[in-house]
Amino acid sequence: MNSQARTALEYWRGIRASLGFLLGVPFVNARIVLGAKGRDAARDLLARHFARFLVTCDVSVSVEGDMPAPGTGCILCYNETSFVDVAAYCSTLWPHVDWAAAADLYAYLPFARAACRRAAIELVPRGNRQGTDLLLERMVAAVGQGARVAWGGEGRLHGKDGIGRFKVGASLIAIRAQAPVIPVVFCGGHRAMPLGSVRARAGEVRIRFCAPVPTAGLTEADAREFTDRLQAEFVRNYNEMAKEMRIG
Repeated sequence: MNSQARTALEYWRGIRASLGFLLGVPFVNARIVLGAKGRDAARDLLARHFARFLVTCDVSVSVEGDMPAPGTGCILCYNETSFVDVAAYCSTLWPHVDWAAAADLYAYLPFARAACRRAAIELVPRGNRQGTDLLLERMVAAVGQGARVAWGGEGRLHGKDGIGRFKVGASLIAIRAQAPVIPVVFCGGHRAMPLGSVRARAGEVRIRFCAPVPTAGLTEADAREFTDRLQAEFVRNYNEMAKEMRIG
């Protein structure tokens, strides 16, 4: 296949995957709200829908490292370069996550708020400091009871090949709960389908669970410095994975 034909195929594949996902979301959310019996059933419906997106894009997902056992009480901090990383997360990681946070942008999708509640996904209220503080308190309490809480380090889709500047949310939860942060590094999503594009290149997203980073003894005054150290750990692992995958 010549390069022009391959490029046309990649755009067609990405358009089919994106349209299929968007058109299917209202029906999946409605099924969750009306018929899902509990959190795990709701997440299974989500996982299957995101997995169909990845299959259409011809993107596989692999997971490596030591996953935290139930009852561990930790923050799973992750990066996201593109929507493909979101799909890799939602099709793969639910068995290792008890509570999750997501951007309230997803609330604009039909039935999304109710579906997220059923799936134990909290929507972060951007621009609402009081609402965000209350959410952080709920997450701290959940970690204290042994929950594995997932929180995005960058707070958004980064949109570039690499790690963006981390916000302090995950660090604050971990420090307040005196619980470890487990870096969960995604690599490959940007190459497969960059943010803002519908070109889907066949490939792989690798997800690496790294060694826990302790917060014992830290205070909120240490949150920015701890966040910068955490970001550096993501950069190191991302660059290593990209080199192994021959990305860039």
